Amino acid sequence: MGWLDYFRKWASKYDREVEAYDYDPEKLLKPFVPLIRKRKRGLDVGCGTGKSLEALKTVCDEVVGVEPVEKMALQAEAKGFRVFRMKGEELGRLVEDGVPGRFDLVAFFASIDYMNVELVVAGVEKVLEPGPAGHMPKKEAGLVFLTVEPENEEKVVRAFGERGFRVVKRDTRKAYEGQTYVCLLMNKG
Repeated sequence: MGWLDYFRKWASKYDREVEAYDYDPEKLLKPFVPLIRKRKRGLDVGCGTGKSLEALKTVCDEVVGVEPVEKMALQAEAKGFRVFRMKGEELGRLVEDGVPGRFDLVAFFASIDYMNVELVVAGVEKVLEPGPAGHMPKKEAGLVFLTVEPENEEKVVRAFGERGFRVVKRDTRKAYEGQTYVCLLMNKG
């Protein structure tokens, strides 16, 4: 069974199960808030049922999701979020489909582990607001926030690094019992 099929089957019970695990995307994001500051537009790639969109809403004026699983996208929309149906590897379609403006924060809450990272990075470059280069995030520069499983960190950092992104901050956070994520904040420059 592929990951899309897995999430299709899990969609109806996702919120209940992650609540039982005490999974809270806001806890993963919290240590990065001083660097992220307040952002205008956030994009959550693999937004699922909207739980991570709720976390992004704490740092973004507007949030939009991308989700390929229809049942999960519908649940996120029922919570009041706008969701585009596509895989993370298809991010560039947002620009091609005429979605106005770019995003100054693109986030992946435990979703990039299921994607072709090289294709994802190419799409991120199309939708992320460009900004001045520099190690510290500038208010007008686009940022990427990711939570990845530890065994995928090197692959993800390398793929983004090959396109000029660098890690601004790294932290390891326990997401729930038995699951630890590496949390990364990256910018280009």
